[in-house]
Amino acid sequence: MNAQKGFTLIELMIVVAIIGILAAIAIPAYQNYAKRSSETACLAEVKGLASQQFVRINDPEGENPMSKTELEGFTSACKDLTYTAATTKTEGTPPVTTVVPGSLIGTVKNPQDSTKNKAVCALGDVIKCEIEAP
Repeated sequence: MNAQKGFTLIELMIVVAIIGILAAIAIPAYQNYAKRSSETACLAEVKGLASQQFVRINDPEGENPMSKTELEGFTSACKDLTYTAATTKTEGTPPVTTVVPGSLIGTVKNPQDSTKNKAVCALGDVIKCEIEAP
């Protein structure tokens, strides 16, 4: 009796085809996962820095707010960060002064949607953060 000692060519070809099909399904799923995690990481970084800056701005006995250069140096999850301090605007008759909130904007390294590639935090009375278009 002859015992089979290895795999036949057709068996090996079937295995290679199955691996190819699995790879074709897994690679796009992984790319979407990587893009979502890039957005989440950038948003988390911006939220953390915005919260720290918000506390520093609103605590009269605490540390001074971080400078624009200091904030923009914290780039690991985002491509870059842009900080704009709050300003006041006076207009109308009689003159009315309003506060324009500051903002901290991080550019997402690998966004899911190229039209929504910014993690934006507005530093007004409260901190509001979201992914939005530039």
